[in-house]
Amino acid sequence: MSMNLAEKTWPQIEEYLKSSKHIIVPVGSTEQHGPTGLIGIDFLSAWEIAKVVGEKTNTLVAPPLCFGMAVHHMAFPGTITLSPLTYVQVVTEIIQSLAKNGFRKFTFINGHGGNIAPLTTAFCQAQQNDENYDIKLFNWWHLPEVTAYESKNFGNENGFHATCGEISVTMFTHPDAYKNVPKMDFKPTPERPHWPMSPKEFRLTFSDGRMGSNPALCSEEHGKMLFNLAVDSICQKLE
Repeated sequence: MSMNLAEKTWPQIEEYLKSSKHIIVPVGSTEQHGPTGLIGIDFLSAWEIAKVVGEKTNTLVAPPLCFGMAVHHMAFPGTITLSPLTYVQVVTEIIQSLAKNGFRKFTFINGHGGNIAPLTTAFCQAQQNDENYDIKLFNWWHLPEVTAYESKNFGNENGFHATCGEISVTMFTHPDAYKNVPKMDFKPTPERPHWPMSPKEFRLTFSDGRMGSNPALCSEEHGKMLFNLAVDSICQKLE
């Protein structure tokens, strides 16, 4: 059964709140992922994982926050970013809005590394008036089960951005989107440099958008395995 908040009516949400105060919030980004990765990878992966976790744990799932802190990718067409301060405020107000409805337990499933710092800042800001919320953050690609699989199957070629793992997951969840994406051979990228980087510096350093990854290793089969590992891991931790 779908647990998507967007597909419910307000009386259904009111009834849900009588027995549960828990909601899952998927967050990601809209940004370049190299020449063969979808621009929506970060929010698409988080959203798809969140929907299945919601069904398995009988927990409501909020609509995804599709835009994240992606300033460093702005030299690539298609990227849309929020400033760090704006992102903190948006997440803070999402939590406060849901809390006003009666929610008290928030599970954020995140698909973008640039969101981690502003997310944790927003969690602190939302609770600054001694509000007592239970807030958990799962960066799905950091889950031990996921990193172990990626290490075994991709090694160092998984990279740091436009990784084999994240591209593979959306090959599994959105196979039609990859039908017109050409196969490519990839040369190694420069080593990961200092951080943060300006958009111009990032584009000059990583000309096609990848950071250490070899997307030629990606597959729908790997994506299915990683997707299920992430779902099962989060479900176990929530239960």
